[in-house]
Amino acid sequence: MSSTMQKTGVAIVLATLSGMAFGQSDIDLDRAYASQLRSDAQTRSSLLGNTNSANVNVEVMTQIRYMYNSRDEMTAGALGDSDTTMGFDTPRTQVRLSGSVTDDISGLIVFDFGSAENGTAQGSANLLVAQAAWSLNDNWAVLMGQWHNPVMGSENFAPEHTLAVDKSFTNEFFNVGYTQGVALAYASDNFKFVGAFSDGAEYVTNYGTVSNSAFNGAGENDFGITGRVDWLIEGTWDQFADATSWRGSNYGIKLGAGAHWQTQGDTNPADNSGGAIAGYEDTEVTFWTVDAQVEGDGWNAFVQYVGHDVDITATTDVNYTNHGFIAQGGFFVSDQVELFGRYDIIMLDDVLVAAGTDDNYQSITAGMNYYFVPESHAAKFTLDAVFAVDESTNLDAIYGGVGSNDPSATGLLGLSDSEFMLRAQMTLVF
Repeated sequence: MSSTMQKTGVAIVLATLSGMAFGQSDIDLDRAYASQLRSDAQTRSSLLGNTNSANVNVEVMTQIRYMYNSRDEMTAGALGDSDTTMGFDTPRTQVRLSGSVTDDISGLIVFDFGSAENGTAQGSANLLVAQAAWSLNDNWAVLMGQWHNPVMGSENFAPEHTLAVDKSFTNEFFNVGYTQGVALAYASDNFKFVGAFSDGAEYVTNYGTVSNSAFNGAGENDFGITGRVDWLIEGTWDQFADATSWRGSNYGIKLGAGAHWQTQGDTNPADNSGGAIAGYEDTEVTFWTVDAQVEGDGWNAFVQYVGHDVDITATTDVNYTNHGFIAQGGFFVSDQVELFGRYDIIMLDDVLVAAGTDDNYQSITAGMNYYFVPESHAAKFTLDAVFAVDESTNLDAIYGGVGSNDPSATGLLGLSDSEFMLRAQMTLVF
């Protein structure tokens, strides 16, 4: 098989690992070529780079967002004027660089200048992905470096390929995020498999945010093991590179399942006494998920169940198991206008629930996308509304009493009985 065909097959494998996608940059392309570019093999071929080692492929993705957030205070007057928060934001601006050394060895570097992926440094360059890819043959590939953990289906859509302005709060809560390690990936006509050995994620304190840390960093885990499998029942892999389904698309269905386990505390202590790492003597996290994605002629649906078990050994041992569920769908009312809706819920373990408070945290999202060029994510305007149904008391406690862990991603702030939010976003990929 030619090297080009080999690259195409392995690109499908590696797309899930990186969580990045090189999108369509020429918004004047005709519909046929735009349709071709939306496939994994084309939009994400950057993972295997260019056969000319002198060339570097460059892509920029930026999102400009306006937020209006209104919270119902749990205690009258507690938030004061802060119960309404509004303003502009640039949650993500990513520069993506790719190139190749040989036909089979390539690299991808991604920098992010927003705060949605790292939770803190707005405007500072943050290393999101630094990976090397080696295609062994037509089906198998090895990935090394810092990359996006592939375990969670809803997290594997690139930021420009989501239905709503951003992913759900449930996704952000359970997301394993980015890690450093090595992975072995396989792809065929009907199956994908990824197995990874890594240093895990900063799951307890930072919930998947990026940390380009040294091997002896205090937040490093001893190791983590990840596995995910996807089964294409009908359709083609390229249909499922994004969360939407253009008009004229064929019917397709894909099932996925993944698991992740990591441990910290037996090695690499934060101090010389052999004690706590990031405040914990020993922590084990077990994560699992299943999901299904269905697409048809201008409509799409996605459902996912996710859960994790966290076992912390400290002064007082703590063990809890949380569950979550996400359901979303969309349909086109014209070639350029797509309507969508989403429901998500976090179901907290009783250990984390204060007396007399809600043990669930639910939100409902509804909105629309306008695609400036049909069948292209290169220029897209999204408008949606989010309503958080339940009080945030227990989640606030998990995040140290300061509200949502990642408002730069979802816009939800917490510290409230309920919360309403309007979001408007322009996405450009060039």
